[in-house]
Amino acid sequence: MTAVDPPGGEPFGAPGEKTGWLSKRAHFTLRWRPTWFHLKGGRLLYGESDQSPVKTIPLVGAEVGGSDDPLGWTITPQGAKRCYHLRAASEAEQQSWLRGIFDAQIASARHGTHACVLQ
Repeated sequence: MTAVDPPGGEPFGAPGEKTGWLSKRAHFTLRWRPTWFHLKGGRLLYGESDQSPVKTIPLVGAEVGGSDDPLGWTITPQGAKRCYHLRAASEAEQQSWLRGIFDAQIASARHGTHACVLQ
């Protein structure tokens, strides 16, 4: 990974961290909303701004899959029924986030044999 996110993102904090805006599809209304994300320590924190990433998507054992949207992907946490739909603004940004997510999964000491599940 590079030391700085692609355009529109923020510089990394510690190695393996990434921050920036993505679109997240709302669970009930299915509308896309801009959401701030912070990839940190095997978790994807998110919220309405960089000051409030209060919700968490655990990445350990999560399945990461494709989407009908060419710039989108899905994350289904291990043992969860909910599937998170995310979308980047560009292909370069999408690839950067997916690389960060996979690196976080692989780096997790608790991940065991589920290193990276791409569907």
